[in-house]
Amino acid sequence: MEFYEAVSKRRTVREFKTDPVPRESVRRALAAGLRAPCNAHLKNWRFILLRDREKRAWAVSQGLKARDMKDREEIERFVATFADEELKSVYRRSLPVQLTMMLEAPELLIVCYKMKSLTDCRGFFDLNPLASAWMCIENIMLALAAEGLFGCTYTPYEERGLKKFLGVPAGYEIAAVIPFGFPIKEPEEGIPENLNARLSVDGWGNPAVF
Repeated sequence: MEFYEAVSKRRTVREFKTDPVPRESVRRALAAGLRAPCNAHLKNWRFILLRDREKRAWAVSQGLKARDMKDREEIERFVATFADEELKSVYRRSLPVQLTMMLEAPELLIVCYKMKSLTDCRGFFDLNPLASAWMCIENIMLALAAEGLFGCTYTPYEERGLKKFLGVPAGYEIAAVIPFGFPIKEPEEGIPENLNARLSVDGWGNPAVF
């Protein structure tokens, strides 16, 4: 698949077929992740594939404290804390399946990165390890799309239990938990982005037309 085709086809998917994912597809996607730019060329990233179903069930329900929020009123109370309507819409779709998507996905990937404690960070520069971990994740998601695979990046609200359960050493953090596999249905077409509305030249707000 051509690069721009993979970019245009990438989607967030939370419901998967039970079909197993080819091991070579996983290897290619993770190898693509390792090709991402990184701070100081360190590439202090580690990947964990959580395949044992019993371990996975404990990890996501007890370690991550993930759960499916099904009650409509509870969901509306949750989204009421946000002002952005698009964000509310995302949470209305995602909250009912946050646990299920991780339990039922053929593969569950955990991306870890090495970084000093957030309390020791003095500015944005110290966040470079986190930023580069997400460049790695972006490469992985695009590579999965090229393989016909899709997933969802779940950023943990609480990761201490999961880190302890998986034996993640001190100094490493979890950037994202990514369930992925073949989608149950073809992902919907995305809304075309208006580049000109987001692009300025030589200063904020100076219009540009490409």
